[in-house]
Amino acid sequence: MRIKFIKKIYILLILICLCMTSCRSMQIDYDSSRLLSNLYTANESTFADGTAKYIVVPNALEEQVVNNIGAEGYFIASTNRFSSPFVKFHNPYKRLPMASLTKLMTALIVLENCDNLDEEYFVSQDAVDLDKDVSKANLKSGDKLSIKDLLYGLLVPSGNDAAMCLAENVFKNYDNFIIAMNNEAERLGATNTHFANPHGLDSDYHFTTAYDMFLITRELTKYPIFKEISTTKEYKSNIIQSDGTVREETWATTNYFVTEELLMSSNVTLEGTKTGNTSSAGNCLVIVASDKKTNDYYISVVLNAKSKRNSYYNSNALLSAIPR
Repeated sequence: MRIKFIKKIYILLILICLCMTSCRSMQIDYDSSRLLSNLYTANESTFADGTAKYIVVPNALEEQVVNNIGAEGYFIASTNRFSSPFVKFHNPYKRLPMASLTKLMTALIVLENCDNLDEEYFVSQDAVDLDKDVSKANLKSGDKLSIKDLLYGLLVPSGNDAAMCLAENVFKNYDNFIIAMNNEAERLGATNTHFANPHGLDSDYHFTTAYDMFLITRELTKYPIFKEISTTKEYKSNIIQSDGTVREETWATTNYFVTEELLMSSNVTLEGTKTGNTSSAGNCLVIVASDKKTNDYYISVVLNAKSKRNSYYNSNALLSAIPR
């Protein structure tokens, strides 16, 4: 009996050794020359073809926090890993609701797939059948307006109706638009993000992370019109109504940094922004900013802040932390 027991122990030890050897051979080797403090940059071949391969990736076990920030998740980094290794983050990979930050991806899909922004779309009844308390661009069934104006309606007043109209028309199929949103998230390496709609109303299948939203926003900054639209205080749109007459709609932003109700950190210039708020998502805010000294671009993402003003205070704290 004792010999049989020893044989079993011997066989078990051999299996453990084989297992450890196999596991070691499966590990990904990272280029040690790319190590930056608590950051690592994965081998580019491990990424999709999108923007993820161009930036640093935070090690979530060694968070680099900015004190006194009341948000469930946040992330700030340079858009170019070669220009600045600066990064600060808390819960960068935690899945959280994103509210109207969703519209950043909606805008990205539109800009990637629509060459002629002067093309006009009709507004359907489904696009305007929304709850009374959601943000709208005051569109009406039968209205006709350009893609460019719909993008203004999407990002300035954060119109859910504009989001719906775009989603219904870009591929002539709403479901295909949602599929495109998720495919683009995967291409960009935003693997902890899933979209269930184009506007951001709460859903169990609608979530992102602070890091993923950084990736999505970074891709959107390739389009100069994003800055033009998202930093606009007020926009007037001439909408052709179903009876052929023209109605003027004036859309005003509620973004405190754009209206200058609150001032941004003095070391940066605003280059793009989007707010978001729902009961589940709390207050969310994305800021694209350029360093006044170096002209480097940074993106800060704040998810689930305690209040609207708190989301701006948090963003300023992150922007102020950029090394001078």
